[in-house]
Amino acid sequence: MEKKPIDNIQSETVAAFIDGNATPEESMRILDAISSDSRMRELFNVSRLVDSDMEAGSPEYEIIPMAAMAANCDKGNCCCLECEKYVLGKLGVEYDPQQLLDTVIGNGWYKENGTALHNVGRLLESKGLVVTRQYKCCMDDIAKALGANESVIVAVDGGELIGNRAEERVEDTFIGENPDHTVVVLSYNAGNSTVTIYDPNSPNPEDTYPLEQFEDAWNDSKNYLVTINFKDMKTYEPKPIDLTGVELTEDLADLREAIAENAHDVWAVERQAQGWTHGPQRDDNLKQTPCMVPYSQLPDSEKKFDRDMAMNTLKLVKKLGYDIIKREDTELYRVLKKRILEASQDYHCPECKNPVYKGQVWCDRCKHELRLYWESLK
Repeated sequence: MEKKPIDNIQSETVAAFIDGNATPEESMRILDAISSDSRMRELFNVSRLVDSDMEAGSPEYEIIPMAAMAANCDKGNCCCLECEKYVLGKLGVEYDPQQLLDTVIGNGWYKENGTALHNVGRLLESKGLVVTRQYKCCMDDIAKALGANESVIVAVDGGELIGNRAEERVEDTFIGENPDHTVVVLSYNAGNSTVTIYDPNSPNPEDTYPLEQFEDAWNDSKNYLVTINFKDMKTYEPKPIDLTGVELTEDLADLREAIAENAHDVWAVERQAQGWTHGPQRDDNLKQTPCMVPYSQLPDSEKKFDRDMAMNTLKLVKKLGYDIIKREDTELYRVLKKRILEASQDYHCPECKNPVYKGQVWCDRCKHELRLYWESLK
């Protein structure tokens, strides 16, 4: 069966087009699809509706692009894999290329459209190396890592580096923040303000960029830094994501309490499976703890631990660019429901009898095309 235009376009490409981050070639493909495919037109209109609703309540805090896909690679959306292979070779760790590919695909770290930023370095972990991931870093952090003989991978906007090396700098033609590429930082020369990298997209073994240009590309990932080394050479300095400024609405505060209580129950089930029981005070030898009681019976000092964990988890989810909303509260849900309830006549899909609104292109339940159905009612 011949694929329609929409079948060949990934949802991430549509999102990039709506956000103004698509390449000229991607934009032309989407415009062609919109003009010839009714499903694409409906998808585009719904996406704009949802985006406009979200923008109306855009958060004042900075979003961390954890789920952004590092996919900008001439070798097939595998820049992250190529960077990790480079690091393995640099550290003298032997590997089988096919086995590495099977590992990243089998674990879901590498997908058709690239590798999510939070999965950068997973392959290196599987080889026994120590990996840390941090956002909001600076050049001093890179210099410190390189000075400790650590390998460094960063996420950048590939469009701000490709073809713009130090000897051939041109104006950036890409709009918006698009952390779609990973590179290995080889050196940082603070004296002449240059950074040298290994870039899977480049035919050169290494490329040197002006510091300002490198930072401009790196800033788009909120300065995401991944460091790698052997266990006996690693000093752990935790740097959690700053959640300052992230506020929870009243309904999410209620959700926090439900998460806290469930977290306590999960902890209790695990402890009971290990043989722990209730006791007047904690005794590791007897496996007794006074916390083996229902959540409601915990002292406030113990509840605070679960509440803080739940609160920070909810804030982190929002900080990473996700929204937690009830289905009934979404603008899209309200619009569709309004169309159905206010219709002057009830309409139902001829295939599954699911209610549909007049002019709807595809049935929500069975995906049956409704064009012929509307024509039959004329």
